[in-house]
Amino acid sequence: MIFKIYESDFGIKYNGVNYDFTHITSLQIEDPENTKLVRGANGGNKLGLVYKEGIKEPKKVTVTIIGMSADLKGVLEQAYLNKDRLDAYCVSRIDGSSKIAKNSVLCMQPQQLNIDEGPESMNVALVFESFDLVEVHKS
Repeated sequence: MIFKIYESDFGIKYNGVNYDFTHITSLQIEDPENTKLVRGANGGNKLGLVYKEGIKEPKKVTVTIIGMSADLKGVLEQAYLNKDRLDAYCVSRIDGSSKIAKNSVLCMQPQQLNIDEGPESMNVALVFESFDLVEVHKS
């Protein structure tokens, strides 16, 4: 399954209520977790040792929306100020496949950061962090 923005629904689930984002421009995921190899400086074998790196750092999901309503701003601001947990989701309308940042926190105050004449000035970047990023493929 390849997720396409024009075939997906985005939003958050907060206090048992879903809040859909009407206008989305992008979703970006930063995953610091890596599996790596290491071996001694003497190069004693060709296999090395396997270890994990970045597992103590959360995954970061950035959803850029356009034209945040006053109601949505109020909900997001409450979650941000209270440091409440919520689920940020992307669900395919084609087959129900999903990417969900479960039990995430909103990292930045939800606000318009650029003001100019172009349509980009309506962008609001919502940055979530979670240790529980779940991706489900249904086809």
